Amino acid sequence: MPLTPTYLYGLTATAYITTCLVVAIVRWFHMCRPYNRDPEYYYPGRPFVTLAWLSSLFLLPYMFHPESPDAWFLMKLYFLPVTLYNFTLMLFSYFGSVMQWKQWRWPTLIAGIPVILMLIAAVVLAIIPGDQIGGTTIEYFVLHALSILSTCICLFSVGVIFIWAKRLTSSEDYSNPTDFPVEQATRWLKIILFNIVLCWAGILIDNQTVLALMLLILSFASVLFLLTALHPNRNRPMVEEPAVIEEPEETQVYHRSLTKKKQDEIIKAIRTVVETQRGYLEPHLTLQDVADRCGYNRTYISGIIKNEMGGFFTYVNTLRLKHVEQYLRENPDAPIAEAIDASGFGSRPTYYKIRHQLEMEEQQQS
Repeated sequence: MPLTPTYLYGLTATAYITTCLVVAIVRWFHMCRPYNRDPEYYYPGRPFVTLAWLSSLFLLPYMFHPESPDAWFLMKLYFLPVTLYNFTLMLFSYFGSVMQWKQWRWPTLIAGIPVILMLIAAVVLAIIPGDQIGGTTIEYFVLHALSILSTCICLFSVGVIFIWAKRLTSSEDYSNPTDFPVEQATRWLKIILFNIVLCWAGILIDNQTVLALMLLILSFASVLFLLTALHPNRNRPMVEEPAVIEEPEETQVYHRSLTKKKQDEIIKAIRTVVETQRGYLEPHLTLQDVADRCGYNRTYISGIIKNEMGGFFTYVNTLRLKHVEQYLRENPDAPIAEAIDASGFGSRPTYYKIRHQLEMEEQQQS
């Protein structure tokens, strides 16, 4: 059979679909040990990521009939609106789980209904013999309207993740700076922004050869994604040191409004959760976690920890440093890495980084 351009277009689509299926299968069934013991923490959003890659099966009509205008419309619809919507799902399902922010789900799913319905309709039209919508004015307006919608949703998700990453590098509400994978977030955001430009260029050029080449690029990018996602990206050191932020005026007001008796009650509750119950040994302990377990308003907890204990970051990590020393005294033959892991630090670099920061702060105060 001669390798005609049309045949090569179908072959390219086959390569892309096969790559996506491999990524989906490996992403769902493979988890590195010992991280597979806690997949919700180390591999958040795994079902949504798997579904996003499985959506490539919608391209089967184009794979078999790349010469069909309706199948070509299906390919373009998938290439831009659907791909960008998949990026949104993957970003929010992963980083939304990291931030324990579940509010993303329904607004994102509802916003994607037009894209999903049009994708299903495009598949049906591509299967039905004859040209239904491909090459018409309707196709042009539907494709570009949905593309603009998906692009806006995707850019919104990119902005939210960027704000989270930026905020968490300058906030002491998080006891462990390794809890939010800033390096991974930065890398993924750059890749997604590049893909937005790539997808729009492919749609505007509106050429099957160009789109076939871009599919090969996306296939290669899918393999890179798989390689970077196999090993969990949680508990890695942040790029920047977490800076201590000033206490909001609102927090100071609430703190001053408490009676001495009430302050003592809250301090006792905080110490019970963090010290007695050893909450500081949890690597991803947050200020919100402490507030929830104490049963008091987060603002009260924040104000008291800030005024009485030097701030949440300093308070929790000072306890962790003491625990490392105690662990080594009780276990003189234990390696330092074992003591660090048992004390709530995510990694050795994080331990040394935090210890150095607290020592510098102590020297400045003395």
